[in-house]
Amino acid sequence: MAAAGSGLGAGGFVVYDDGTCMVEVARLFSHFLHVESCGQCPACKLGTQAITERLAAIEAGRGSELDIEIIGARLRNVTDGNRCALPVEEVNVVASLLSRYPEEFVAHLEGRGCPRPATVVLPKLVDLTDGVAVYDDRYALKRPDWTYADGQRADA
Repeated sequence: MAAAGSGLGAGGFVVYDDGTCMVEVARLFSHFLHVESCGQCPACKLGTQAITERLAAIEAGRGSELDIEIIGARLRNVTDGNRCALPVEEVNVVASLLSRYPEEFVAHLEGRGCPRPATVVLPKLVDLTDGVAVYDDRYALKRPDWTYADGQRADA
């Protein structure tokens, strides 16, 4: 992008190969949006939390049709009173993955296991120096209060 005289701005994109579990991708991004939510908009904070929890149950093989129904209901109101784009992205990401990869969600719900059980990483960028990207490899442990499940603070 820099060679073309442009840039990505404040957005970005992530590319996964065809061996990636889209249920896990939905869960990871939902978790990211829940953790990063400031909590000023209850529909966002509570909605992203509920969606993340339901996606985690589905991904772990403990989900049911009720989880899909609750996710759908939360997606319809997670943007109520929103002050930023996080809940909008929750809707965009989760709804698009649900509609584009329904067979993967069904496989998880029917207990057939994940059709693509490869490890999935959320590339939470923490530094970019001289073209070298550094990701927060502990991001999966990050909690909504910005501490990590291992007890350390995010800024430690």
